[in-house]
Amino acid sequence: MPTPQNYSFIAIAVSAALASMVFPSQAAWVDVDSLPSSGLVSQLPPELQAIIPAQASTGFTKVGTMPNYVYQWNTGTIPVYGNGLTLNGPGAEAFEHTVTVIQNSGTGSPGVIFGNDLTIRTQSANAANNGRDVDGIRTHGANTPDNPVFIITGDRTNIYVDGQDGDGINAGYNSLGQGWTGSANIYVGDDLYIKTTGSQGRGITANAMRDASRAKNTIVVGNRAHIVTTGDSSEGLRTGQSGSLIRLGDDATIETSGASSTGIYAASSSRTELGNNATITVNGASAHAVYATNATVNLGENATISVNSASKAASYSKAPAGLYALSRGAINLAGGAAITMAGDNSSESYAISTETGGIVDGSSGGRFVIDGDIRAAGATAASGTLPQQNSTIKLNMTDNSRWDGASYITSATAGTGVISVQMSDATWNMTSSSTLTDLTLNSGATINFSHEDGESWQTLTINEDYVGNGGKLVFNTVLNDDDSETDRLQVLGNTSGNTFVAVNNIGGAGAQTIEGIEIVNVAGNSNGTFEKASRIVAGAYDYNVVQKGKNWYLTSYIEPDEPIIPDPVDPVIPDPVDPDPVDPVIPDPVIPDPVDPDPVDPEPVDPVIPDPTIPDIGQSDTPPITEHQFRPEVGSYLANNYAANTLFMTRLHDRLGETQYTDMLTGEKKVTSLWMRNVGAHTRFNDGSGQLKTRINSYVLQLGGDLAQWSTDGLDRWHIGAMAGYANSQNRTQSSVSDYHSRGQVTGYSVGLYGTWYANNIDRSGAYVDTWMLYNWFDNKVMGQDQAAEKYKSKGITASVEAGYSFRLGESAHQSYWLQPKAQVVWMGVQADDNREANGTLVKDDTAGNLLTRMGVKAYINGHNAIDDNKSREFQPFVEANWIHNTQPASVKMDDVSSDMRGTKNIGELKVGIEGQITSRLNVWGNVAQQVGDQGYSNTQGLLGVKYSF
Repeated sequence: MPTPQNYSFIAIAVSAALASMVFPSQAAWVDVDSLPSSGLVSQLPPELQAIIPAQASTGFTKVGTMPNYVYQWNTGTIPVYGNGLTLNGPGAEAFEHTVTVIQNSGTGSPGVIFGNDLTIRTQSANAANNGRDVDGIRTHGANTPDNPVFIITGDRTNIYVDGQDGDGINAGYNSLGQGWTGSANIYVGDDLYIKTTGSQGRGITANAMRDASRAKNTIVVGNRAHIVTTGDSSEGLRTGQSGSLIRLGDDATIETSGASSTGIYAASSSRTELGNNATITVNGASAHAVYATNATVNLGENATISVNSASKAASYSKAPAGLYALSRGAINLAGGAAITMAGDNSSESYAISTETGGIVDGSSGGRFVIDGDIRAAGATAASGTLPQQNSTIKLNMTDNSRWDGASYITSATAGTGVISVQMSDATWNMTSSSTLTDLTLNSGATINFSHEDGESWQTLTINEDYVGNGGKLVFNTVLNDDDSETDRLQVLGNTSGNTFVAVNNIGGAGAQTIEGIEIVNVAGNSNGTFEKASRIVAGAYDYNVVQKGKNWYLTSYIEPDEPIIPDPVDPVIPDPVDPDPVDPVIPDPVIPDPVDPDPVDPEPVDPVIPDPTIPDIGQSDTPPITEHQFRPEVGSYLANNYAANTLFMTRLHDRLGETQYTDMLTGEKKVTSLWMRNVGAHTRFNDGSGQLKTRINSYVLQLGGDLAQWSTDGLDRWHIGAMAGYANSQNRTQSSVSDYHSRGQVTGYSVGLYGTWYANNIDRSGAYVDTWMLYNWFDNKVMGQDQAAEKYKSKGITASVEAGYSFRLGESAHQSYWLQPKAQVVWMGVQADDNREANGTLVKDDTAGNLLTRMGVKAYINGHNAIDDNKSREFQPFVEANWIHNTQPASVKMDDVSSDMRGTKNIGELKVGIEGQITSRLNVWGNVAQQVGDQGYSNTQGLLGVKYSF
């Protein structure tokens, strides 16, 4: 069994290859070394026999020599060359082609067969002067189109051509001035490599001869072909005249360099086909990747096209293009493509361009990655049997497609260009105002309107119909009032289906709208719906997408409920009343002849039908009062500001419990201690609009202890101590209008000092004064629904002065009864940093300091049970009532709109609890307090404290 490298991988099954768009490579292993020195064609493998014309010689002969070139002019025995042959060209021969097969007898089909690893080198320094072409492989037939010439090569054929107007492979040469009409076929195995150097060089050319209707010139190449051309006006592939065909298998690569160079040039009803995963790269001014004029180019799936220049060549009027179809030319895409352009519309350089009836058809669907603009220009008029044809682009973008560019349609006398786009699981980043003929936006598809500072706003115009099937449009808008600048969708035809809308706020501060900001304009039937894909926010407002007439608007106000119009009341029409007949009056007879008078019928009476009553539905000339939607984040910012100023606010007995006691061990009065308090609270409030309801849950832990104590007269007592604390607060705000919510969080710490003075430390009566000052700092977070999390810091000082007076109302054997009026003033100076939200809204703490005042009275009993006599155990149950007043509510300003917390100006509080001395060294205390304000404010708090004395 021969080894695989001795075989030739030949493109076969010609009928199947020609009938399909993409070339299906199959293997015909030709064991050249094992062939006899001569034999019959019928002894060759069947696959190889299938592509040898029936008119060819019936025999073959192996060629043992190693020539510099091969010329086959007659229909004699087919020569077969072995593997690894290197041909260096004819030098000064009349034809400067290394392999040439020409049918010049009018009968038979001359041809040649090569094995694997054929290398051809063709070079001519004189070609530019003597008018000769320089080709690697050349074939053309004579006067009998049914007797085609042929060349067959194996795998890894390498062709190098150096000279002006040289071709790597040429079938159907058309410059000899002879009237030849014969056909030529070339079949090449896998891994073909061609490199041409020189102006007007071509990798592969297939041209029909003088009679294009009869000549059929075909070149079929296997997989992984690699073609490189260097020189101005060079071409990778070129087909011309009807009947010409070039077909390359999968993974082909074409590279051209030079002004006006072209990757694939197809003209005059010819056809070019590439398999899947083709790569075409062109470099040079006025370069084109694929150029189809009155011809067809079929590209397999996942083609990659790169055009690396945006400039025009001095001698050529056309700018570079990726796919360019004109004059009824067609470029068909089997399944997606990646197209990258260096230029754009400003340089008249397009990724896809059609004009004068050209068509680029990507309607089969697939993954498109397009970096560039597209254009369909005009049409071609009807001529002869051909109808008028619009220049057309069809794209069906699926499978995570992406397009960065714009779309342009122009009109001409003959008609208007057509661009039809369907998108599913695809993204179009629209870089400039664009026009399409029709658009279908399916689920997973997104169109992003791009906008840069200083650029004009974009409009996407649909000349015919727009269909939304769950796709999304992302507009850029200055979210202010009705006159705000914005991107727009304009549909000249009809709309249907549902589309989601997202909006990027470009510097809008939010404002009240009346009619709204128009984003969709519909000229035809407006049956489509547009709804928010996510929240649309600016400043303190939420915006909705609403329909008014045929068009769609962004509006920040709450749509009023439709008035209830009662059903019309049908009038009651009475049945007509027929009067009873009246008997005629018959007079007494007159003699001699009695006269019978005729009966008299009364006139009929028409029934009375009242006018129908139409109820008055109360029309008014006064415009309706509009209410605007506030964002729930307003409540979160307010809650954070409120918490930062109140979490560490303390009162004397909340902080220390009862500070006076008698040390039973020494009899000495002392207050040296370490204390801790834990506080949990739940707060409810509404904002000023009444739309936002906020709930706060907080926890505070504070520690402290005395640093010094003394007395100035033996009766009073002074304490100075230090304290520190940790607090965490979580809040949630819900909008009763939009049903959106927001969450907030505050985490922070405090450190500070306190000082207390008691006028009478012996019997616990008389006045006391307590003061403290804290420095507080917090990390804040606001997490709005469908919005980026916002983080910011706050810090500042809070300080308090509290005073009270204790009255003994009476006593018994084990209890004493007390009344303690008290007052407190607290300065709240914690201020949040300004925060610029991700959506552009500037948030400021607008509270500007608050002075809280508290006035109240505490009633308590101090004593113990008889069983605790002489045990230093005392308990102090109490009830306390307070009135609290705030000079400033918590307030936040979002851009130019201020909002505040309601219900905290005047608050009533009731507190109950107990303070106890368990031992001479251990005190505990606890209480529960309930605060109630107006407009829905309330606060419920529980406290537990412990103190240990040293």
